[in-house]
Amino acid sequence: MSLQKAGRALLPVILVILLIATPLLAGCSDILPPDPGTSLRTNTSGDLRVYFLDVGQGDSSVILFQDKVILIDAGEVDYGNRVVSDLENLGVTRINLLVATHPHSDHIGGMQKVLTRFPVGKVLDSGIPSSSSLYGQFLRTVDEKHIPYITPKRGQTIDIDPSLRIVVLSPPEQQIGDSINTNSVVLRVSYGTVNLLFAGDATTEAEDVMIRSGLPLDADVLKVSHHGSSDASSAAFLRRVDPEVAVISLGRDNDYGHPHRETLGGLDSIGALVLRTDRDGTVCVESDGATYSIATERDTVDIWSHSRMPSATPATTTSPGSLTPAGTATPGIPFTLPVTFPSNLTIPTVPSNLSILNLTLPSLQLGNASNISISAVQFDAPGDDTKNLNGEWIRLTNNGEETVLLTSWTLADRSGTEPYRFPAFLLMPKSSVTVYTGDGVMNDTALFMGRKEPLWGNSGDRATLMDGSGRIIDQWPETVTT
Repeated sequence: MSLQKAGRALLPVILVILLIATPLLAGCSDILPPDPGTSLRTNTSGDLRVYFLDVGQGDSSVILFQDKVILIDAGEVDYGNRVVSDLENLGVTRINLLVATHPHSDHIGGMQKVLTRFPVGKVLDSGIPSSSSLYGQFLRTVDEKHIPYITPKRGQTIDIDPSLRIVVLSPPEQQIGDSINTNSVVLRVSYGTVNLLFAGDATTEAEDVMIRSGLPLDADVLKVSHHGSSDASSAAFLRRVDPEVAVISLGRDNDYGHPHRETLGGLDSIGALVLRTDRDGTVCVESDGATYSIATERDTVDIWSHSRMPSATPATTTSPGSLTPAGTATPGIPFTLPVTFPSNLTIPTVPSNLSILNLTLPSLQLGNASNISISAVQFDAPGDDTKNLNGEWIRLTNNGEETVLLTSWTLADRSGTEPYRFPAFLLMPKSSVTVYTGDGVMNDTALFMGRKEPLWGNSGDRATLMDGSGRIIDQWPETVTT
């Protein structure tokens, strides 16, 4: 089985060049083929590989990105050797980040075997108190090996690689009730336009808090919470995440009746493809940052050997959104174009002798700018803001029914610092994009200023959003007291 997903809302600079320079280029329509209306295509080969391991009635996921390794949970005690073996089969010699979503044995039982076998760069643990002897042993081993230990803060980004964005969605700083499951670590991992959400055993109570947080929850692939139990995966949460693929980790003929019919019904109602480790074995996702593919152990393909992973598209080092000289094709970066351009798109006249490689983008107009508003801000980043630049952010929302092009728009603080200038980006109707102060990979819900120091004042600031002509679109707050 293979599945490939194109980026949804990202508009790279090359797209704008194509819009205004089509008469100047021959064969440009071949660079971005029309969307055939389905995501079922050939396999993708790329730098990101994620394995949802078959560890029975437990959880364990491996994220491989270039030379970096992340392990989220390690299954029951009896599966510790299986997890170690799977990691060895993948060529792992060191784990950069080890995540314990919560201190239940079906998630941390195999940690002792993992910690014994592999050096670990740092541990991310929910920090939820537990009297479990297994959890106590885990903490002692981490301490004895002097492994850096961190607990999560909602909105925090975990630094592993500049091209891989890992955001903590839950738990919040204030613990949600007394349930260990409810306070599971929930992570959203993004590479380019491809997003994966790892829900641990978070319950509907945690899901409600995540929805209210305003953080981006949409994901192409969802690791379904709590083995498909009905105490998670609410209809509202599933609609918000809107996954194409849902992976459920569970044991064959388990004693809990997982997955529950309510969860399967909810996933069916949103049209998600459901994969289950009890039936499909280990599930592998591979992505180049613009598309992704799925393979399972049930397939004839050897998912453990990267060199034998099928690929219909040669691997490419071209980054999504990079500019390709005229006359050369860019394989492996499909983007969805509308069949006909909107009638409200105003394209300025372009001189016929304009060099495409020295193109300065004029101010394009698409959509009703007055429908864009600053819907949320976080001026004061959690912790040390100099070390958590992406803890500062501004969220823009398109409240209208038209797509709006944000190219050449600016976002400025009240100190007069050089404003952030938006790249070519389409903000879809009823959608939001969060602009972070630090570095990251632009995707359909996140933009990054690339600054090396904080921008917004911790004790209050004023954000001003302007369109390409310099007209003020919105400010936060609307009034400033002095």
